[in-house]
Amino acid sequence: MQKASLIWNYMVPKAPLLIGTTVSHYTSGPPKPSWSYKFNIIMALVKAFAGHMDDHPLKQTQAMSQLSDKYAPVHSGANASESIVPNNYRDKAATYVETLLQDQGIDSTKLGWDWKNDPRAEKALKGEWTETKIKDDKFAEGRTVLYLHGGGYFLCSIRTHRWATWSMARLGGAKVFAVDYRLAPDSPFPAAIHDALAAYLYLLDPPTDSGITPVDPKNLIIMGDSAGGGLTFATMLAIRDAGLPMPAGIIGWSPWIDLLYSMPSILVNVLTDYLPSEGFTHGGQSSLKKVAKVVLKAVGTEEEAMPSTLPALQHYTNNNLLHCKYVSPVLEDNLEGTCPILIIAGDAEMLRDESIVFAEKHVNASTSIQLRLYDDMPHVFQMFSFLPSAKHSLIESGDFIRKVTVGGPGVSNTKSFERINVQGERRPLEADAVPEWKERIGKLGGGPKFLAKL
Repeated sequence: MQKASLIWNYMVPKAPLLIGTTVSHYTSGPPKPSWSYKFNIIMALVKAFAGHMDDHPLKQTQAMSQLSDKYAPVHSGANASESIVPNNYRDKAATYVETLLQDQGIDSTKLGWDWKNDPRAEKALKGEWTETKIKDDKFAEGRTVLYLHGGGYFLCSIRTHRWATWSMARLGGAKVFAVDYRLAPDSPFPAAIHDALAAYLYLLDPPTDSGITPVDPKNLIIMGDSAGGGLTFATMLAIRDAGLPMPAGIIGWSPWIDLLYSMPSILVNVLTDYLPSEGFTHGGQSSLKKVAKVVLKAVGTEEEAMPSTLPALQHYTNNNLLHCKYVSPVLEDNLEGTCPILIIAGDAEMLRDESIVFAEKHVNASTSIQLRLYDDMPHVFQMFSFLPSAKHSLIESGDFIRKVTVGGPGVSNTKSFERINVQGERRPLEADAVPEWKERIGKLGGGPKFLAKL
């Protein structure tokens, strides 16, 4: 009854939006040619919900997200069980995180908080195992996925992403361990990466009395969507830099790896995505158009603005740390010693270009990188399971998991950058898909030259 009331209270005020979207769909056509009426309506509603986040206090938005946990059932074909990562794994991970931060010249003063004494770290780090009830020939004992959920680093949980963990358990033939890492702004960077590393160490060497078999890192995939995808890339870099055994591979679905908003798709694709156009902080202070006014007023069009002089862009960390590779992994220059990478993004999403730039930036790296860009698709389109492109990309992800883990054929250290249309047909990514990216990368909004055009 409560769920029905919530839906009713949300849907009734949206009547003008639904009518307007319907009229526009049948007169002017949908925002993208392949969008059905059903999908167009869904996108309009999701976009409206995301846009309304600025109208409510952050704590209220987080409470609404937590409420949705109650209505996230375990798939009928899956078994799910809770697991607790003992806090001594956080202690082990903290020694690595401290060294990594020191190597980056980052201390508690620069972080803006005492991450080693976070009271929220005293609470148990919860995880959830998901596996299929009926194991077919895709399943291999020991094959494991560590899943890091999305949500801008301040929303969602392992329960909101059960659709993803179930899909990868089934199609990847694996057991999936999703972890409820701490969320910003109460526990900002590096809390999430601290918890992700703790979970990784736990899987490699669980307590003897846990009933969990240690996972061979060659049989372990780390993956995530959106912010969880960015955290996946950051965790891979942290594992490499800490000298820990590398996983078999990583997968990022629409990974958020550029928190500086440096690429053009963040604005070009506003009308075809549901992410908030005013940025990811409440009140819209991180809107590029608002930031541009501050930057250009302060320094003009020739100089780069000091991030400390600007409004906070993200909940995840302060502006001074947006250039850190563990915050914005697109800034990493060297992939030596990392593992095979699969990146899947939508061509219509606001975060599209950072995935393309990451792949193109490392075209000569020894690491295998596969980029799959799906025509007309928005951010994390895999959640819209009725879409052919969603089904195709889920299968692609499952195939990658089985290829790079023990017993699979593996992947060569070549690069494969492809576009995939709604029929599943492939074509090579064109050269220079993101013009002037070398001039933009690492600069807020791409730098004053591009901000001046807003």
